[in-house]
Amino acid sequence: MLNRLFSRALTTAGLLFTIGCNQSQPAEKTAPPKTDSLYVAAPAQPHFRRDTTDASRTASQFGGGHDTSILIEQQRYRLLLRAETDSTRPLVAVSEGIVGEGFADDTSTFAQTGRVRGYEGGQVITLLDPAGKLVFRRRLRKADFYSVASRDIVTVSDPQRPRFIGYHAPSQSLIFTLDIGLPASDVGQQCVIVLGLDGRVRRLAPSYASSWSAPDCQPRLLADGTVLTCQELFRPDGRRVSLRKPKSELLAALVLSDSTLLTMYQYGEYRGRPSADSSSTVGTVSAAFNDPEWVSDPHRRTTPNAFIITTSGQIRHRFRYYGFSGAIGYYIPRRYVPASHTYYLLDEEQGLRLLDKHQPTLTREVTFRQMKPYRKPTRPWEAQFSIETETSAFTFYADTLHPEQVRYQRKVR
Repeated sequence: MLNRLFSRALTTAGLLFTIGCNQSQPAEKTAPPKTDSLYVAAPAQPHFRRDTTDASRTASQFGGGHDTSILIEQQRYRLLLRAETDSTRPLVAVSEGIVGEGFADDTSTFAQTGRVRGYEGGQVITLLDPAGKLVFRRRLRKADFYSVASRDIVTVSDPQRPRFIGYHAPSQSLIFTLDIGLPASDVGQQCVIVLGLDGRVRRLAPSYASSWSAPDCQPRLLADGTVLTCQELFRPDGRRVSLRKPKSELLAALVLSDSTLLTMYQYGEYRGRPSADSSSTVGTVSAAFNDPEWVSDPHRRTTPNAFIITTSGQIRHRFRYYGFSGAIGYYIPRRYVPASHTYYLLDEEQGLRLLDKHQPTLTREVTFRQMKPYRKPTRPWEAQFSIETETSAFTFYADTLHPEQVRYQRKVR
């Protein structure tokens, strides 16, 4: 239950996050963006062109970035990413329930004031042209992120270097992610930064409110210029598509192709439950844990919770999926087979859900009863792939000409 302890309080705080620009710096004036609904039926569309997107690839969701080079108008520019701390400038905030006595401004009064202390710091993003001349240098301070992350966590955090995720030429936008967390802890949050080529902050947005309940998602710059933050889609025309739903929790937002995504949810809500008096805690702790309980909605157990959508938020297909897991963040066990352009999503109790990348409305379910146990030899036209869960290790042998024909092995841990 430790994983749930971390996530509940962070998630509660995260629900209040808002999208905004850095108010301390000059900002470009834009018309208020329109918000699209996820519940708009999409007209029939032609097959999607082939691309190299593979939603089964995963990467570390936490950690600083590194210097890199990027192509702008066929010229190679240098991007320098730094993080800095000023230990001569202390900052104080009131704990929102997660940051504990280990960061107390005064341990003798912490129980009454809840005040925690950190130090000023931030990020420096520098862009150099091919000749090494400065294009811009943008400094971001901790206060810039109070609107998109919990103020107490921002205050005590050790600044991390931002991580560059892409450049969109038509809008001349540079997109980054930034991890913000408790030092020496895996409790953290993430946000997205969008800069113009003039160095101005165009947008700051939350990505996830808690590393412990984060959706299976990586912020991405998509081919059409849409930015996936893992809570919203920001369209190149300024419109926003929210991926959140009332009385539900986002489990995943996976980019299937250049033009489609898969979103998943669990239905219900968090409810508080009685807990022991926190004053009985012994010793100095760095984080306090609220423990609201997730209560599933019994009336929606068979309601579709997985949606294939376009980058404008239009639903192409929906189905029910039960196979997600959650430890530090949620995870959808899956693999992609390029030879048949098919995603295989595992539900270790039921079987596999097949998604055709180029025809997203063609989803199929293949149960374990429909599969054949693996017997040697492996056939030349079969694609072999493995998926592991906490309890089992699966090896599948999928016919690339008939993707629904699958043989498998299962080893229980």
